[in-house]
Amino acid sequence: MKLSIKLNNLAFYIYLITFCWGQELSFKDMTGQGGLDFIHDHGGSGEYYYVESMGSGICIFDYDNDGDLDAYFPQSSPLPGWKKDVVLENKLFRNDNLEWIDVTDEAGVGDKSYSMGCACGDYDNDGDIDLYVTNFGKDIFYQNNSDGTFTDVTLDLGIDNPSMGMSAAFFDSDNDGFLDLYVTNYVDYSIENNPECTSPLQYPKHGELFARSYCDPDVFLGVEDKFYYNKDGKFIDRSNRSGIGRYRLRGMGVVPGDVDNDGDMDIYVANDKDMNLLFINNGKGRFTESALLMGVGFNGNGLAEAGMGVDLGDIDRDGWLDIYVTNYSGETNTLYLNQNPGIFSDATNDIGLGQPSVHPLAFGTKLVDLDLDGWLDIFVANGHVIDNINLFNKDYRHAQHNQIYLNQKNGYFADITESVGRDILHRAVSRGSAFADIDNDGDADIMISNNNGKARLLINEGKPKNNWIGIELDGRSCNRQAIGSKITISTESGDQTKWVNPAGSYLTSNDIRVVFGIYNDQLVRSMTVDWPGSGQEVFNELEPNQYYKIIQGTSITAISKDL
Repeated sequence: MKLSIKLNNLAFYIYLITFCWGQELSFKDMTGQGGLDFIHDHGGSGEYYYVESMGSGICIFDYDNDGDLDAYFPQSSPLPGWKKDVVLENKLFRNDNLEWIDVTDEAGVGDKSYSMGCACGDYDNDGDIDLYVTNFGKDIFYQNNSDGTFTDVTLDLGIDNPSMGMSAAFFDSDNDGFLDLYVTNYVDYSIENNPECTSPLQYPKHGELFARSYCDPDVFLGVEDKFYYNKDGKFIDRSNRSGIGRYRLRGMGVVPGDVDNDGDMDIYVANDKDMNLLFINNGKGRFTESALLMGVGFNGNGLAEAGMGVDLGDIDRDGWLDIYVTNYSGETNTLYLNQNPGIFSDATNDIGLGQPSVHPLAFGTKLVDLDLDGWLDIFVANGHVIDNINLFNKDYRHAQHNQIYLNQKNGYFADITESVGRDILHRAVSRGSAFADIDNDGDADIMISNNNGKARLLINEGKPKNNWIGIELDGRSCNRQAIGSKITISTESGDQTKWVNPAGSYLTSNDIRVVFGIYNDQLVRSMTVDWPGSGQEVFNELEPNQYYKIIQGTSITAISKDL
């Protein structure tokens, strides 16, 4: 009895602490304000075309270099039998102080293909951000013309990916100063060969035992991913030469990152019902698949899961990148803890992330410091792929609410979703989720693309606000965006390390700026920037609550304060 009371008291105090901490976080849905009115339509007609349930993503980037982050939304296209009187095309919204203006036509990026995701990167090092769009069909590469317009240069650059492209990521595989490109491809599928699949009803009626629904991914064969090497601004398909093209799996999410801390970027790929892949870079753009060796191919039970979204981040502040993967309902999302040097263990259940993630079906995700306390939290976007799932399992819903796991700084995460406001609890069929400081106040806001529904912008309004410092890098000896740079800060409460990397989540590109939450610390004692393949710089005594722009080898400038 005494033990039971003590345990109950402990549970109460844990809940109380979690609840109070959760009150520091609050998100407000600002979608209906300022003209952000994108609505995704999967283009379906009730025929359960397999492609319908997978999209779509978001790209957050400053396309016009005015200091405000803009938003690009991939859209689908009509499938056979679709009868709506609506034009479906991708959309670009320019952000003018949270007033969102549709500039799709004038920018020339209104692709009407069946688009899935996108990636942003300055492939030609001219100081503006270019745009890659993955499609069910041929992908599109848009070159930024530096005047508010884009040009389709897909064929000119040597890009040819006619498969079902999903997530994509820019990174510099050999530190030559030019961004290369990785594209995940999903399954070998066509509209003309759309199988009619059924599932058993949980409660049969009127003699019916089965109902039509979307096919299981096992029905389709996987397709090899693509690796495009950037040679002085032109792309060469080196999928096979690099060691990547030999794998034909169902690729969904991808994120590059230096998981073995050797100064070059490796690649982690989340696959649907296949083993996940970890390509270790030899520093010259050649890769060795090492997922089994390093413990990240399967979960801790030795099983392949239905990987969707993926991200990298240092959750325990040991200076090594950990891996987080979102999975199907009935599975847990999986946290692989880097035990260094580059050997991982499935820590999902040990740190409190197992049970809360079993029921939802998860897609977009990010390891991000939402409360600016210096520790990475986790956001997960949820939504089932089967629109009539309640016929087959009454415990599951098509529309689901998203989740926030708060890092407790002690090796444990707490699901605080119910304590951060009703806008997080809104149910939708969420897919891509992008993370960016949209209002330039230092904390991470969230933009979500919902399948067959309206996009949502959640502004982080948590109080009280902790201190922070934001970094924007401008590479000169390395790639212009400095993707792959390693930034380490030292404060009174310890060291933190982050990497410049807009990739991660699902079908998505995020804010490239790096923000460190420093809680109550009043000064960043020192900051070290390791530029990819091109040296190190150290900066001392930086004041918090502002962004700094660092031009490699030239200058550091405070660009905002007390916004």
